[in-house]
Amino acid sequence: MTELTDRGAIAPLVATSSLQVMVSLTMFGVAVIAPVAAPDIGVEATLIGTFIAIAYGAGMLAALLTGAFSDRFGAIRVGQTMMALAFLGVACLALSSPVAALLSAVLLGISYGPINPLSTHILARVVPEPRRPLFFSIKQSAQPAGTALAGVLLPFLVYLFDWRVAILAAGLSACVVAVAIQPFRQRLDGARDHGRKIRFGSVIAPLRLVWGESRLRCLALSGFIFSGSQVSLASFFVVYLTDAFSMALTTAGLVFTTMQIGGVIGRLFWGAIADTLVPANLVLTGLGFATGVFSIILCNIAPEWPIVFLVVVSFLLGATSHGWNGVFFSELVKFAPAGTVGDVASGCQFALLAGVAVVPAIFGLIVTFSASYFAAFVTIAGAMFVATTYMGLILRKGDRL
Repeated sequence: MTELTDRGAIAPLVATSSLQVMVSLTMFGVAVIAPVAAPDIGVEATLIGTFIAIAYGAGMLAALLTGAFSDRFGAIRVGQTMMALAFLGVACLALSSPVAALLSAVLLGISYGPINPLSTHILARVVPEPRRPLFFSIKQSAQPAGTALAGVLLPFLVYLFDWRVAILAAGLSACVVAVAIQPFRQRLDGARDHGRKIRFGSVIAPLRLVWGESRLRCLALSGFIFSGSQVSLASFFVVYLTDAFSMALTTAGLVFTTMQIGGVIGRLFWGAIADTLVPANLVLTGLGFATGVFSIILCNIAPEWPIVFLVVVSFLLGATSHGWNGVFFSELVKFAPAGTVGDVASGCQFALLAGVAVVPAIFGLIVTFSASYFAAFVTIAGAMFVATTYMGLILRKGDRL
């Protein structure tokens, strides 16, 4: 830890993790309050999948410009701007109309998209390569931590007040973080490129860079499935419990929090494993396979079974479906050509958010047309098995497929 402290990795880790917590709290806070907010807005709760799709569609485009904007204005300043947009996003949702909800999805997506690329850009400069799996996993654990916070805090705020107060409280928390990270700016944004031009090519360049290298292409395509499956499970989890199990919102929120706690612990645990014992590519493939297995188990749990079984499976599903991100980004940095980490992270983030934009919407459509969650969970499992096989082949052998 002394080496990492000397190289200045702790402060960037704190700053980037704080940003990640807040965008997760606001984005997935919407999924938590969906069952009670949807009637007031005038839509069905299952349209949370469409909301997520719109949000991440906007985030995809924002992510592609992250490298250029971070070089030009500084990653911390970009992060602060994203916090302001997160607040505006939840404020729009509180207006309680379908049109305002659409604008909310766009603003929340724009706020979410750049956080991973800018944090990867920062940490890649200050964390030694052998320790990246662990440090990136610590940073990525902030995502399920923020989502777990949403699961614990927002249902009780809904109970005490209403859903509008709950989601606005999440937005105000993001503003507090924007102010709190200002002291980091001089140090972390000191190497800005004031002459960096932002053109149309700034959007296309990250995609060309990622697609042109077989291992980066593999990470991007597999990440499409991994991220889409993760967010599908997180977005529909509370709705699934309240629908299929007739569970109260507060109880469902606590089970959802158990899933997110599993994600936090999983990211730290798998990061440490990839840091010391098992190659990162094997950790990734193992997590993908396990996510598919636990997804199938979850949809076969009967409402009359003891709730402890549901809690345990939820924890394990969180540890696997949410546990891959830090190891994934450490692999991304390892394969990125010199001097291109920011653009590579932006290109891969585009693929991850594309998965989040597409897969949850498909999940919701399957639920709607089949009138059952079983087919949707099995589809997630099958997609994870395919992605796991592809990743295992390419990252292990370096084949160009």
